[in-house]
Amino acid sequence: LHSDKIIEVLKNIWWDTIKDVDFVSVTTHPWLPGSLVVGNAVASLLSSYFTKPLVQVNHVYGHVFSLLLERNVSDIQFPIVVFTASGGHNDIYIVNNWALNIEHWAWLERREFGWYHIAKVWYTLDDAAGECFDKVARMLWWPYPWGQRIFEKASQGKHNPDVEFKRIFLSKENFEFSFSWMKSQVFILLKKLEEEGKIERLEDGKLQIPDQLINDIAYEFQEAVVEVMVKKLVRAGMVFSVKTLWLAGGVSCNDRLREYLNEYWPLKIKHWKFLRPIKKVYSTDNAAMIGLVWILEYIHQ
Repeated sequence: LHSDKIIEVLKNIWWDTIKDVDFVSVTTHPWLPGSLVVGNAVASLLSSYFTKPLVQVNHVYGHVFSLLLERNVSDIQFPIVVFTASGGHNDIYIVNNWALNIEHWAWLERREFGWYHIAKVWYTLDDAAGECFDKVARMLWWPYPWGQRIFEKASQGKHNPDVEFKRIFLSKENFEFSFSWMKSQVFILLKKLEEEGKIERLEDGKLQIPDQLINDIAYEFQEAVVEVMVKKLVRAGMVFSVKTLWLAGGVSCNDRLREYLNEYWPLKIKHWKFLRPIKKVYSTDNAAMIGLVWILEYIHQ
């Protein structure tokens, strides 16, 4: 699929446009080796053919800085806590526009990008939130895009005492989090409902679930994941005394996540500002954010 789509992309860009660029920026890691192999192969060929520098970029850094796209940077208050949330990663970063001076913290990773200094605080110990959304939707036999299916069904659901999921915080004092247990809870619930005769498994293996019940399952699942994400983000903001909360990555497209933040954070610190990418297309994987990361690094050189 990626090898087919990349040809369409190149046709839309046109050779004259590629010829005039200053460098070729390409994602090298992490996740999805198939797409990375295709991208790197094509980027290497373009770099060689047009004699342009080839720049390798970490995919997650692209999401961290995707919030700068089409935004007036002077309006952003630093320091910032960033929660990158997608199908492959959940990471928490602190971003500042001058040197980070929080030496007592055992940083997992520190980098400089032009004027910006970032430090990785923590990451999910297993499944990322987006991956959990996808696996639960597939468990319910829904078609792609799975995360969007959860949101659509959840918007029609309501609290149901027969469908309740524990919030897995691991530690409320720190930032580690886990979403693998969330999909396990859904699996256990479906098995229980099947044993009770409330849902039926058809001959082809698919589950037949009443419409309102399936909406309620989606609602309760989404609420459990969103609550954990928001409270971990807010916790990091409080510990590091930031001025702005950022949410990036595909899961930031989830409108319920934004609603929950708006409902929750004013109760804690009213002067915080919440941002996510200015367009939803910048929340999902996109070339603009990968190019931007190298521009920031180039400024620093």
